[in-house]
Amino acid sequence: MGPTKGLTASRVPWPWILAIAGALLYIPFIGGVSLFDWDEINFAEISREMMTTGDYLNTQINYHPFFEKPPFFFWLQVGCMKIFGVGEFAARLPNALAGIIVSLLIFRLGTHWVNKRFAIFWAVSYMGSILPALYHKSGIIDPWFNLFIFSSIAAWVEGTSRKEKSIKWLLISGILSGMAVLTKGPVGPLLVGLTVLVMRLISKNKSFMPLRGIVLFILGNIIIAGLWFGINWAANGPDFILAFLKYQAELLTESVAGHKGFPGYHFAVTLFGVFPASVLALGALRKRVADETDQLYSLRLLMIIIMTIVLVLFSVVQSKIVHYSSMAYYPVSFLSAWVITRYLDGRFEWKAWQLTLSFFVAAVVLFAVTALPFVGQHIDWLKSSVTMDAFSRAAMEAKVQWGFQDYLPALWLTLLCMASAWLWKQKKSELAFITLFTGMAIFVNLALIFFIGKIERYSQHAAVEFCESYSGQKVNIKTIGFKSYLPYFYAKKPAPDTLVDESPMEQYYILRVDKRKKLEELPDLEILYEKNGYIFLREP
Repeated sequence: MGPTKGLTASRVPWPWILAIAGALLYIPFIGGVSLFDWDEINFAEISREMMTTGDYLNTQINYHPFFEKPPFFFWLQVGCMKIFGVGEFAARLPNALAGIIVSLLIFRLGTHWVNKRFAIFWAVSYMGSILPALYHKSGIIDPWFNLFIFSSIAAWVEGTSRKEKSIKWLLISGILSGMAVLTKGPVGPLLVGLTVLVMRLISKNKSFMPLRGIVLFILGNIIIAGLWFGINWAANGPDFILAFLKYQAELLTESVAGHKGFPGYHFAVTLFGVFPASVLALGALRKRVADETDQLYSLRLLMIIIMTIVLVLFSVVQSKIVHYSSMAYYPVSFLSAWVITRYLDGRFEWKAWQLTLSFFVAAVVLFAVTALPFVGQHIDWLKSSVTMDAFSRAAMEAKVQWGFQDYLPALWLTLLCMASAWLWKQKKSELAFITLFTGMAIFVNLALIFFIGKIERYSQHAAVEFCESYSGQKVNIKTIGFKSYLPYFYAKKPAPDTLVDESPMEQYYILRVDKRKKLEELPDLEILYEKNGYIFLREP
């Protein structure tokens, strides 16, 4: 039995294999390190306050209205927190579950749209690339947001590709888009709408954008998102809606929270962050090939359009954050599968530039994971030789133990590349690709195990430790000179209306050492101690 036949044999339970693989990839270690400021802690705190106040309609932070995000993702976190308790594991679990769903979704779509072998390589390309494997172990909103957007596009394709156009799927497309709005905001239907419009213009396929489809899409959005906004308006007036829309506009025109970046930021993030799928996908950026079916060409064109819209749109957006372009992971992994399956069929030849670029990106990733433990072991040299701000220098005083075991991710990556190259040379290309992506998924977990806790100890652990020491107590901890949601979550600040004791709350403060001059404005505060870039104070 040949390798292709083995992969696609009907007796192989691929949905179960992918579900188990997803669980093993995404769930382990998600509770092993503190949540990171801003986004992870911000969202987890919103969910914690929902539970504390019993108000599941409105989002709030520090028990004040928070107009930036709708509530769906927080409902998922609340559900996990009710089962597993308030903590890092419950905050990140929804995205791990989303990762499993995504694996099954793209396998189902790949099988339906192309064939089972294509579906397998689409799934492993997604699961075995760096950033997709990472962000499903996070506590940010985007995994669910992107899942709804891509599902909406897929439903639209299903509804417009049948000979008998399906009203059901067009309506479902709108409902899923509405869920994207309920998860993060109006960028969801914007991305779906832009994708459909551009696909219609480029393909010149009039049936891809039927008038009734547009009506049903709008109706679906109104049913879900409009209903919630309407309920919120009725309960709280227009303030939330207006503030929410204002914030969405600011994301497009301003660098929110200082997240700036160079013009090609998201292109670079995708190239290096979605490796190895990204490098493979570049081979699919070409005109139609002679032996390509109409359906596969249309799907490939659609994926190129989605990827281009995402990268261009978020390059225009002034705020530059890694996960903003995470919607591109779906089309990039699809295009990777297209290249892999054509190569295995003997219909694709690697260009010299593709091989060179692959080695270059792999070398950059290998250099990064090798340099990190080396720098950690020689942190004093770094502090003395590199100009940096006072906070960074002080943060490096954290007691972090680096050892030779921390080179294991680099060693694993080296052996993985050698093994994949050897299999390829032995004409076992199918096994080479499976080995490469499976090994990369393991590499991501190794990097997290060995690095993420150490990075957290430098960046914020002293502050987390301080806040946890007052967890559940009647205290109020504020930051001075910088914005952070950390004190609310890790001190588990109680809601004002839940306090029985009417005595005033004790006041504590956290100041970063690079803002030390602010102490002159606060002469009455007592300094408790200073640690790893933070100054901890108390109001006498």
